[in-house]
Amino acid sequence: MLLAASPAAAADTRLLPEKPRYARNRTCADVTVVAPARRPATHPLDDRISPNPALSPMSQGDSAICFAYATADMISQRVGVTVSALDVATQYYFADPAGLSRSRDRALRDYLRRHPDLAEEIAESRNDTEASRERNPGRKPYFDKLEDGQEEAAALLYNLGGLCTDRDLPSFDGYGQHLGTFGALRWRSRVAAPKISWRSLGGTVPRLRDPATDAFNAGWIAHVERRCRRTPLPVPLIPVSDAIADNQLDFMDKAARGEPGLAAGTDRLMAMIDYALDHNRLPVVGYSWYVLEERLPKDPDIAADHSSPIIARRKAGGRCQYHLQDNTGEYCARMRPGIAERCDLGRVWLDEDELRASLYSVIYLR
Repeated sequence: MLLAASPAAAADTRLLPEKPRYARNRTCADVTVVAPARRPATHPLDDRISPNPALSPMSQGDSAICFAYATADMISQRVGVTVSALDVATQYYFADPAGLSRSRDRALRDYLRRHPDLAEEIAESRNDTEASRERNPGRKPYFDKLEDGQEEAAALLYNLGGLCTDRDLPSFDGYGQHLGTFGALRWRSRVAAPKISWRSLGGTVPRLRDPATDAFNAGWIAHVERRCRRTPLPVPLIPVSDAIADNQLDFMDKAARGEPGLAAGTDRLMAMIDYALDHNRLPVVGYSWYVLEERLPKDPDIAADHSSPIIARRKAGGRCQYHLQDNTGEYCARMRPGIAERCDLGRVWLDEDELRASLYSVIYLR
């Protein structure tokens, strides 16, 4: 069932222009984007964990779905409710994009008309999904083993079904609060008939279907729907995005080759960040985690592709700085010297040059 924003919201004057003229904030004026307050009961052990989860950004724990946590932050700020990052991830991997065409919201329908290849683009994004080998040697597409995703598609697919709050489906510590559920689903999926046609998986791509995992994933989707007391979106979620590279590896390759236009492209992305912040939107950036923490010599990941929201801007010591909210749950003390001193509870002030060093994409919601 589609719970879209009301028709009146289609003419919502709070929607920003689709193609504005971006320009840097010349004075680097102080600005903070206000997000909905976290409820203190986001984790059962709040008072016994340091740093306190109620005061920290939502942590993705051991999951590899930073895109879902960053997108959930972006959506939460837009709708004024803290939505579940695990619900965002579930919708991204398994929701049927065909449901978007049934929306009654004019602004969303206009977006779909301007992007006739959207279903194919979402399918292509899903087909890039990898599955972790950890306790999963066959790399089967179990929901809690899936890695990576695309913020724009995740935001669009969250127009389906309605809002699910983090209180209903807690996301702090990634999958940590759902290990019992996953264990039960794994046991049940072993005895479920693998040839059953699971209707809830019919809208996804073949890469995310497997006789070994279909029952598990369908069971997780059913669990999510039982937990989520969904409410309609107050506004449509319409993304605006730009990128100068496909991912961090691509960015590194272009920078190494000295590709013409890369600096101008970065200038454009920085102008988008300023525009979003100045218009009370939470921009999400694609960048490298190694900006924050040094790469270990034996770490096989040379790019550390990461996604985080920017929540504020300020001028300090004559330099423009941007407040990046990291969702990994990593401790500030482990970050690079100089960066660690500008980190508090996972939120880091980065100098503009530090951000530009690996910035390759920006997305915000109109």
